[in-house]
Amino acid sequence: MTLFDLLDRLLIQNAPRKLGALVVAVVVWLFVATDDATIAQRSLLVPIVVEGVSAEQVVVGLPQFAEVTVSAPTTRIDRLRPESFEAVIDLAGVSGDFQVRVSVSPPQGIVLERVVPSEVIGIVEPVARAEVPVVASVLGEAGGDLRVRATVTPAQAEVRGRATVVARAVAVVVPLPVGDTLGATAMSGTGFAVDATGRPLPDVGIEPQSFGLGWDLEPVYVRRSLPLQAAALPDGPWTLASGVPTQITVVGLRSSVLALDAVVADVDLPTGAIENGRYTVPLRPRLPADVVAVESPTVDLAYTAPTNPTQ
Repeated sequence: MTLFDLLDRLLIQNAPRKLGALVVAVVVWLFVATDDATIAQRSLLVPIVVEGVSAEQVVVGLPQFAEVTVSAPTTRIDRLRPESFEAVIDLAGVSGDFQVRVSVSPPQGIVLERVVPSEVIGIVEPVARAEVPVVASVLGEAGGDLRVRATVTPAQAEVRGRATVVARAVAVVVPLPVGDTLGATAMSGTGFAVDATGRPLPDVGIEPQSFGLGWDLEPVYVRRSLPLQAAALPDGPWTLASGVPTQITVVGLRSSVLALDAVVADVDLPTGAIENGRYTVPLRPRLPADVVAVESPTVDLAYTAPTNPTQ
């Protein structure tokens, strides 16, 4: 067999069928070589990063996140995380109102489909500053007859942010949680700015960022008005000439005062030589040692000397 006969047999005979088989083989090879997985889409919330703003400027009105939608082979797309992307707006040289594009750079091999919002609007304002007092706020109670008196250092702080927000700041509040903390003698804590109604103010920076907290435990005294009744007088020459006061105000340790429902008072009868007549005498309330009466109650008594039946 000549070379010509061999080539005719290999290439020319049944040429259409052989060409079709070749095309199919090439298509299959291309698919395997270029598509190792199904293409899928995914959306992620990516934090918006602001560039070009100085420490003396504040940006107002920006959303915190951009929704980034991308497409990629499923073998890669499931491994994507928000930190795989960066959504950036450049505000270098910008002041006042602005409208700028959100720039997103996807990783290599990832196709960016869309960004929502694709543009953002806002305002660049100069930072306002103000000095306000710092106060400690005790969260909870020490229990029993004790309360916490807290101190905080430093006593002044600087708040900074938008002028309209900073103007509303009246104080920085530093919370002191009551509990196991009180076994120590001091701690540090962070604070937040509040307005005149005590509501926290958002987006306000505070300097310093940490404060020292100290505390003492002190007794809790309460004041309370209670029913008053006089002890019965012994049989004899003394009789009530006017009504006994019906109320008495007492002050003392919280637990002792709250345990009282009423107060009984003894009548302090005069001694010695007594003539017939009316007398104003003190009442001595029966109170616990850690409770005292605010008033000094009295009662009017009449004295009538007994007659001698032999006379």
